[in-house]
Amino acid sequence: MRRISGFIGVFSLLLWLSWACSTEKNTLVNRTYHGLTAHYNGYFNANELIRQSLNTFRGSLKENYYQVLPIEALPNEEQVVGLYPAIDTAISKCAKVIQSHSMPSNDRPSLKKEEHNQWIDENWTTIGIANFYRRDYDAAMKGFSFVKKFYSNDPSIYISDLWMAKTNIQLNKLTEAGFNLNAIDKAVKDEEERSKDKQTKQKKKGSKEEDPIAEVPKSIYFELEKTKAELALRKQEPKDAIKFLESSLVFAKVQTDKSRVHYIIAQLNESIGNKDEAKRHYSQCLKFNAPYEMHFNARLKRAFMGGDEKVRKELMKMLRDAKNAPFKDQIYYALADIELQKSNEPKAVEFLTLSAFYSTANPRQKGMSYEKLGDLSFGHRNYVRAQKYYDSCAVVIDDTYPNAKGVKNKAANLKDLVKAVETAAFEDSVQRIAKMNEEDRLSYLEGVIKQIKEEEARRKKMEAEKLRELQQNQNNFAQTAGSGSKWYFNNPKTRSEGYDEFRKLWGARENEDNWRRSDKTVLTAIKDNTDEDTASVAVQKEEEKDTLTVQSLLKNVPLTDSALAQSNKRLLEALYNAGVIYKEQLNEPVMARKQFEAVRSKNTEGDIDLSSAFQLYKLLTSGSDPLSENEKEHILNVYPNSDYANYLRDPDFFVKRKEREALAEQEYLTVFERYKKGLYMPVISRADVVINQERDNKYRSKYMLLKAMCMGQLTENKKELIPVLQQVVSEYPGTDEETRAKEMIKIINEGFSKNISIDRSNKSPFKFDENATQWVLIFLDKGESSSTAKTKVSDFNREFFSRDALKVSSKIFGEDQSVILVQEFKSDVTALKYVRIYKSTRKHLLDLQKAKIMVITQENMKLLFENKLLQEYETFYDEFY
Repeated sequence: MRRISGFIGVFSLLLWLSWACSTEKNTLVNRTYHGLTAHYNGYFNANELIRQSLNTFRGSLKENYYQVLPIEALPNEEQVVGLYPAIDTAISKCAKVIQSHSMPSNDRPSLKKEEHNQWIDENWTTIGIANFYRRDYDAAMKGFSFVKKFYSNDPSIYISDLWMAKTNIQLNKLTEAGFNLNAIDKAVKDEEERSKDKQTKQKKKGSKEEDPIAEVPKSIYFELEKTKAELALRKQEPKDAIKFLESSLVFAKVQTDKSRVHYIIAQLNESIGNKDEAKRHYSQCLKFNAPYEMHFNARLKRAFMGGDEKVRKELMKMLRDAKNAPFKDQIYYALADIELQKSNEPKAVEFLTLSAFYSTANPRQKGMSYEKLGDLSFGHRNYVRAQKYYDSCAVVIDDTYPNAKGVKNKAANLKDLVKAVETAAFEDSVQRIAKMNEEDRLSYLEGVIKQIKEEEARRKKMEAEKLRELQQNQNNFAQTAGSGSKWYFNNPKTRSEGYDEFRKLWGARENEDNWRRSDKTVLTAIKDNTDEDTASVAVQKEEEKDTLTVQSLLKNVPLTDSALAQSNKRLLEALYNAGVIYKEQLNEPVMARKQFEAVRSKNTEGDIDLSSAFQLYKLLTSGSDPLSENEKEHILNVYPNSDYANYLRDPDFFVKRKEREALAEQEYLTVFERYKKGLYMPVISRADVVINQERDNKYRSKYMLLKAMCMGQLTENKKELIPVLQQVVSEYPGTDEETRAKEMIKIINEGFSKNISIDRSNKSPFKFDENATQWVLIFLDKGESSSTAKTKVSDFNREFFSRDALKVSSKIFGEDQSVILVQEFKSDVTALKYVRIYKSTRKHLLDLQKAKIMVITQENMKLLFENKLLQEYETFYDEFY
């Protein structure tokens, strides 16, 4: 009897379920069943997938605290690829719910007038939100627009308006985003007015009830105010953004949200110079749960807002806290800033040096420390040291660094000065060594070697201490996170044990692909008998030969007359170049004068001595120094025929010479016109006058070439041209005229080469059709299994392109090379996107990620496989894709 009753119960349940499954009957049972299914199977599960994937992304995101944090951290084009599986699954769940549980059915959407399942609109909205995070903004807008159009009297329209505003902001359609947000604000205002009217009407008897109007969900108020703030920031209106963010705090429920908003408000107030408000909000940020790095930066920024002794003590306390070990560089930088405010520059330099010393994983901070040190040195006119700091800064920063271009320009502009100053110092020192007697010279060089070795030992000791302290800081930081930390990378002991175990099993392996396949010699890992948990690897190295000897140093000492002459030439050039840079680029006349006087003190006649004397004359004259007459007399007496001497006799010398050169140019052009008209004899006659009588004519070498070309037109024996051409080669080496003369001599001696026409037409058998569907070809290495490769590609497609329904097949190319075919894509844009994600994703693909991959149309693929034109297609692919 019990069995019969149980059977009847089960049968009744199944009958009830089959009856409730109908989407065409609008009954309480049907609505309840399909509503529950749409709520939990679609909306709830999909939102959980999106939420968890975003939490994972944001938990691993390295925030940039040197700039205003984004109000909502969103993945970029590369980062979003990792979110594809979860987001696509969420979209699939909601789409399936909409398809199966809409009431009535969605088979004929155009005829559908209403929806009885109250959770279908939420599923549509979730699809739009998923596409927003997927960065598929067109699909997102279509979903939100559908909800607004079909569910016109439902709270979902306001949620759609909010997300349409977010989407328009990402598309930089700021006006449209403003319209979306204004629509919600208007609805909120209307709702408040209706509430007041309702209260008034309730006091009057017999008032008629109005049709209900959808209310704006209170749950979106927090996101609404944040989106208004985001729009204000895009419009570069930080004050409005602050106002909206402060309004959002009223609706914030999660502590991490409150902390982030307070931090951003503080940053914005700091950017507009409102330090008091910035300091207050940094303090508010500390009252709520947040990532430790945010709290640390809030304390640090708050310290910057102050600067008194109390703040300094707080920073020193932070410095002693083991949790702040990874942030020592930033703390020292803040301490340096306080010392600079107190005009205690030596202490500031000390802190900045420590900041750069401890900055091992933060290139931005290291760059800031080096730049500040460079600025301080530059301010003291120590340009050599400043260049070193600017150069160090330029090495560690990237293009996103503020003033990156300015720092690199400073380093480059001062580089020539540093080279000149260091060259002058080196040549001066080796010349002094050369003047010593042999015994003193050897003794001095031995002392130099000792000093160099002591300095190197000191440097190695500092590096070892730095490494040891950084390791200790890392261990302390991990221990403060909990000595029993379960995460592998936070526990130095388990890391060390894992490292030892790996070395025992595999030996010394480089961090590279295919490390298992490499044939390597295994090095034995030996335990160090110390209290340290970390094991060291004993690797025997052949002791390097000591190359620092007296004989090696003597190679740079100019002990012969010729070597001394060359050294002196380099010294004079370096001193002169340094003087010009000080004078022309840095506007340092006093420092420039020292360099030019150093050249003159050598009493060496030549171009450098002449130029230095003239530069000194100009500097002394501008300063009304009577010593300028000494330099003038030196130029007139020692270099009477120089341009500078001519200038001193006639200040208009260079102006007149420029006028003469302009006339000479005009005359040459007139003669050249005669050559083009075939008047060869008059051209030769004028050329002879210039060649023989006007040796200072700027166009003399060109007249020589012109004479040779005229002679070539008048004589059959072209060898008669050679003496004229050789005169060009001998008198004007290194000029364009010399190159041309050599070419003509070669042609006369060897004859002309044949003229062979080049066919430049495009003979590629392949054709580009942007409207054709595209396939993707993946070429496997010889011997690689096509079935294994197909499985890898299929798994990759299933996770990252599940919505595209791609088909995977294989084909033989040539005799033994396998090719994987992925079909098909609507356009070359979508196919190339597939290729980009394929190349940047190792998951499922492993080594197959590095295989040759190309996009192709079906017509071109047929031609490629029939004629085996792989090289030709690669050339075509590089050009068109």
